Amino acid sequence: MKLRNLLKLSCLLLLCFFVLPAMAQNKTITGKVTDSKDGSAMPGVSVGVKGTTIGITTDTNGSFSLSVPASATTLVFSFIGYDKQEVDITGKSTANISMISTSTSLNEVIVVSVGYGSQRKKDLTGAVSNVASKDFNQGAIINPLQQIQGKVAGVVIIEGSGDPNQNVSIRLRGQTSISGDQSPLFVVDGVQLNDPSQFQNIAPGDIESYDVLKDASATAIYGSRGANGVIIVNTKKGKAGRTEVTYSGYVSMAKQAKYFDLLNTSEYLAAVPNVANRPTAQNESDDVNTDWQRAINRTAVVQSHNLAISGGTKDFNYRASLNYQNQPGIIINSGKQQLGMRFNGEQKALDDKLDITFGISNVNTNRSLTNQSDLGYVFNALPTIPVRLPNGQYNDFGAGYNAYNPVEYLAEKYNKHNEYLTNINATANYSILPELKVGVTGSTVRNNVQTHYFQPSFVAQNSPSNANDYNYNTNSYSGDIHASYDKKFGKHSISVVAVAEKDVFYYDYFFAAAQQLLVPEGLDNNLGTGISPVAVPIGSYKEEYQLSSLLGRVNYNYDGRFYATASIRNDRSSKFGANFQSAYFPAFDLAYRLKRDLLNNVEWINDLKLRVGFGETGNQNPIGPYSSLALVAPGNKYYDGASGNYPSSYAPNQNANPYLKWETRVGRNIGLDFSLFNDRLTGDLNYYNDKTKNLLFSSTVPQPPNLVSTTFSNVGTLTNKGLEIALTGKILTGSGVNWTASGNINFVKTKIANLSGTLADGTKVNTSFLDVGNAQGQGLSSTAITRFVPGYAPYVFYLPHSTGANAQGVETFDGKTLAEYPGNIPPSHYIDPSPKFNYGINNNFSYKNWSLGFFLRGVYGTKIFNNTLLDYETITRLPSTNTTRAALTNGVKSAPTQSDRWLEGASYLRLDNASLGYTFDHIKGVNSIRVYIAANNLFIITKYRGLDPEVDIAPNNNPNQNYIDADYGGFAYYPKTRTFTFGTNVSFK
Repeated sequence: MKLRNLLKLSCLLLLCFFVLPAMAQNKTITGKVTDSKDGSAMPGVSVGVKGTTIGITTDTNGSFSLSVPASATTLVFSFIGYDKQEVDITGKSTANISMISTSTSLNEVIVVSVGYGSQRKKDLTGAVSNVASKDFNQGAIINPLQQIQGKVAGVVIIEGSGDPNQNVSIRLRGQTSISGDQSPLFVVDGVQLNDPSQFQNIAPGDIESYDVLKDASATAIYGSRGANGVIIVNTKKGKAGRTEVTYSGYVSMAKQAKYFDLLNTSEYLAAVPNVANRPTAQNESDDVNTDWQRAINRTAVVQSHNLAISGGTKDFNYRASLNYQNQPGIIINSGKQQLGMRFNGEQKALDDKLDITFGISNVNTNRSLTNQSDLGYVFNALPTIPVRLPNGQYNDFGAGYNAYNPVEYLAEKYNKHNEYLTNINATANYSILPELKVGVTGSTVRNNVQTHYFQPSFVAQNSPSNANDYNYNTNSYSGDIHASYDKKFGKHSISVVAVAEKDVFYYDYFFAAAQQLLVPEGLDNNLGTGISPVAVPIGSYKEEYQLSSLLGRVNYNYDGRFYATASIRNDRSSKFGANFQSAYFPAFDLAYRLKRDLLNNVEWINDLKLRVGFGETGNQNPIGPYSSLALVAPGNKYYDGASGNYPSSYAPNQNANPYLKWETRVGRNIGLDFSLFNDRLTGDLNYYNDKTKNLLFSSTVPQPPNLVSTTFSNVGTLTNKGLEIALTGKILTGSGVNWTASGNINFVKTKIANLSGTLADGTKVNTSFLDVGNAQGQGLSSTAITRFVPGYAPYVFYLPHSTGANAQGVETFDGKTLAEYPGNIPPSHYIDPSPKFNYGINNNFSYKNWSLGFFLRGVYGTKIFNNTLLDYETITRLPSTNTTRAALTNGVKSAPTQSDRWLEGASYLRLDNASLGYTFDHIKGVNSIRVYIAANNLFIITKYRGLDPEVDIAPNNNPNQNYIDADYGGFAYYPKTRTFTFGTNVSFK
């Protein structure tokens, strides 16, 4: 017995002697996986020890660190869309490889950003679209949003005019609220911008790709900041290897695309044959024929230049760029100049366990702004009036209401904006284990705007000179602590992200104003010389609010067949009542790849994936930092008997609402991704059904007990339903001509469900409708023509029905003149102006070194209220002001009246851009040179009679004027342009 036990103990000791050292002799293999095409990092690549279940996936930078047995000799690298590779690791501690792509499902394998991480496009569970630089729109691209205009189903980008200083309007899946900014959140290299307009100052040449998060389940990870969707922007980065210098630039010529048919002198004289009826006090002459539209116009020469240098080693990479843009406007004394720089870097250390990325950008923008009211003067100035007097001075005339010299007013006013935008960000990630990382991110965005305005004394207006200066600061500070865990267990993969985030926002401004300046030549540079008092000579303001967030997300993948994603975010905002500042926003997605099972034997189907998702997001945009509090403001002056003075009083101007809480959007999405016919046809479909509840807006409440007649509250619901379809087809492929066509179409129906309810304090709010937009024009500006009405789309028109004119030329409405209705008010009818669908069609051809592309986009079923023609297409304007040719023949002689006569069909098809290019290669010392010619807005097919049917959905940042095309007062229209471009892209080795 003792001998047997002794033998057992001896065997155990021998086993420990040989086995334990073998177990302890594991080794760590590190490396990086890149794409053989362009050297870019490849995240999500499976790395495993051959013949075992030991494995890992590469991180977002394509790097990996894997502990393997000492006896292991081979690593296997695999990734969908790329050839599997085996690498011998005998005697090695590193394994860097370049993977070679192969034809696979869903066309190309693309890695997209999904917020706080990235995923392969094939593995997405939410509605996310990607647009790479090779698919950007071509031509004169000044605003970066022009790169993707019409390219993404569900994203509507509108350039409402040709003004180089306009903010392009963008909506993602329709309208999500009835108040507040509707723009999506922009995230640039992981930094969330606090103002959508800041993104539009980024140089287009620095952008590599866009990832658009559309459904609520995808955007919920951003909580309240993603209430209107999220657009993630990835700028260009450096790559390890040889230093590369690139230059891209172009020169363009822009001209006004269309003009109104105003009367010239001969037509005016024929329309007003009686000389005694014509004005004579403005130096009129029958020999003068002034085309005022062209007098304020010019051909603008636009230029853009971008110079970049990039490179690096295996531990460090960088990219630095310098850009300059000069965009004179087609209207005199308007334009934009911009100078910017950007630097992105990445440093690896501690055996690649520590990864530090950092970036800084600075953009200086100088704007010469147009006074919109001055543009409207072209309709009032007669063609018989000269621009200048014989002595060369401006003809400072005043021929009636708003009938002034538009050339003089546009040229003589000084209206400059200087903007300084700085963005600094850094992220540090540390790999505690190959599958576990922790990190921190910090960023700041600082935007300073300085405005300088001076207006000289105009004799015709009998106005003194006046000037003002404003200084705005919009600053934000953001930081987070995050951790991620990625692990593969056989066929199971799991990814977990947890983040704690804090954002602080500051806004302040200061202004000073003066008039009747002693030395007008000093412009706004010495306001103290103003000798005439102004109503408010000086003012300032400052506000602050904070947003704290906790969030988590889990992604699960089983064998590339079944996918599940779950996330939850808690946001806390100081804008709301003390007990309602915190809210939770969950999301959940499921996806199933049918091709792997049910359709495995269907040869013509290369891939087919079904997705379903649900998510909630909160919205705080409609209200200000102090909307839940009672506020007071300066009131009327009163007499103080003790002092004999008249000091200002203070009075309530806002009711408190301690129950004010988050507006919440609940979204549901079902989608299908597919690749067919050997990947010749790829695409996706998405159907969504969203509901926004607890709408934030100013409700009417009774007085008393309330001190003010309105209160910010949560009342009402709004619904959004839509269908998005995107297709890409490789029509011709091979060594000869290649032809790829793509297109997208978007159907969306938005409806206000209700605007009534009961506030938390018991107050009943019963709102049958809200007046929103007004007609513009003399005597019309207080006339509401659009409404928010339960059961209808937002901004539904409420207008009388025009039935022509009677024998006397008096317009009739439902068969009667205005005088035949009580109070001169005819009955009105609801008319929905919203479009049936938006679409875009892209075609790209290539033959050897030649490339040709063109892009068409359009809208069907929309209506626009042609307020411009309502004001100016009437014979009643003669003889004191000008009119259109149609006014002489339309048979209407009565004064203008708002009606559906001016609500015109505005469907259109536009050839948005076309380009032809040639690439020179095999040039010593040069990687490639591409030269191209391009044109933008070549033609448009529409029945709309205005200058352009693409009317801004938020004119002058006033969304209440949706679907109203006015050329009156501050809503005057800056004409669209047609542009021709010559450009080049050069890459030096």
